[in-house]
Amino acid sequence: MPTLIELLLIWTLLWDAILCVSFDVLATVDSERQNAIRSQRDLMMNVTVDQLPLVGVNLGKVVLNSGSANDTESLIGMHSLMKSGVQSFMLDLELRNDSWGVKDTNVDFGTFLTSFESFVNKTDDTLSANILTLHLNISNGDLPSNSSFGDDQGLISVDPSNPMLNLTYVLDQFVGRQRIYTPDDLRTDRQVGNTFDTSGKSGSGWPTLNSFLYFKRKRVLITEVSNRLNYTEVPYIFNNTILHYDVGNKTLETPDTIGQLLYVSTISWRYLEAEFTPAEIQQYIRMGYSPVIANYHNVGNLTEISQLLDHSIIWSWGDGEPIAAFTTATPKNSSSLVAYNCALLKYYSANSSAFWIVGNCYDRKQGLCRYAEQAFDWEVTEADDTYFAFDQHSECHCSDKYQFALPRTPLELTSLMMHLERSGTQDKEIWIDLNSIAVSDCWVTGGPYATCPYEKVVSRRNFVAMLTPVTVCCFVILLIVSYLNLLRVPIHSNRKKWRKVVNEFSKTELDGVPL
Repeated sequence: MPTLIELLLIWTLLWDAILCVSFDVLATVDSERQNAIRSQRDLMMNVTVDQLPLVGVNLGKVVLNSGSANDTESLIGMHSLMKSGVQSFMLDLELRNDSWGVKDTNVDFGTFLTSFESFVNKTDDTLSANILTLHLNISNGDLPSNSSFGDDQGLISVDPSNPMLNLTYVLDQFVGRQRIYTPDDLRTDRQVGNTFDTSGKSGSGWPTLNSFLYFKRKRVLITEVSNRLNYTEVPYIFNNTILHYDVGNKTLETPDTIGQLLYVSTISWRYLEAEFTPAEIQQYIRMGYSPVIANYHNVGNLTEISQLLDHSIIWSWGDGEPIAAFTTATPKNSSSLVAYNCALLKYYSANSSAFWIVGNCYDRKQGLCRYAEQAFDWEVTEADDTYFAFDQHSECHCSDKYQFALPRTPLELTSLMMHLERSGTQDKEIWIDLNSIAVSDCWVTGGPYATCPYEKVVSRRNFVAMLTPVTVCCFVILLIVSYLNLLRVPIHSNRKKWRKVVNEFSKTELDGVPL
């Protein structure tokens, strides 16, 4: 009989095989979209995690519902959403007789986490890693006989004799403590000054995305919105006091002054769950909210959600951007220098909208500058110049204490559009501090001389590609040698016969030196 470990291994292999075949319920994510998502993540590395624009879905309404064909297909649909750039998930949980389960489905919480963790494993590298947030809404369900509630607070408290009813045990088994950013991690980071609030002060607030992903090496943050858990028993989960989670409230006022933007930026983890139109979801992203899509979908019509994702996940680049440098046409017989590796902010005065496009670094344009570390204080240079002239460490173009910059979040982009509108700016293209000069398709900030952080990763991949054929050949040779060692070689079976022949022949030979 196979052991439990062997069964788990077989299940993991089968699950990965299913995903390889059926992973793309949505349209395939093209290279431009991947580059856009990665560049947005990279430019937000110094932004604290509570201020990130995390597009989410209510899983019970989008994929895990009665309209889905089956539970496995629904989980594959969730993978497809994650691959498209969805980073936040609302999940309805309930207590059952012997485990936690996803409400209105046959899916155990452990099975859900296995699927969730498989995506984390597939993207656990420098190029693809990103933060994922999981929000749990817990209901009573069919309460097991060994559960109890506090009389005054109504908190769920489960007998630890059944480990599958212990959320900490379940998370340990199916995700792993090393993946999860916990309240203890936050307390430790605040004690050592590794967190920041919106004023830039350490010792409060939250860690930056760079610290979260690459120093702490975390991937997942879990909260509970229903306030039903006893948090002494579940130390991996944040309670709902850290969240500002609105449901269905699409009457929120649009900030229209810098003061209002500053106030919004002081609020942590701003979520709005609602049924959105494409125009609405784009509006709330630029208001600084993380939208959670509650439009009813199922796996059969999941492609209909693509338009909502297109108007929210990529909030910076224009449609089809960033275009690869080698696909940009160069005029024939042109003596001009060409390098389509720099980013422009394209502003339209008619509707005060702006997005990024790829431009020729040698074109002469105005540049965008920001005052010191103030997120919402902008100016546009008076003089035009090539991108290469806007070195971040040079003050020849930006005013005193201003530096070559770009908007790092949707809220900063909104403040820039306000500035351009109120200054009477007409349609214009402006250089921003973003380029892929060092390595094509690797978009970095820091001026023209910034280096690509993935250069070593790319080199290592090429090295692995070169070694793969040699490794395969060596493995085949090793198999052949092992196979031959298991066979009986005929001369081995006749060894005694040959020894007898040799002995008989030696008797006929004379001793001494022949005359």
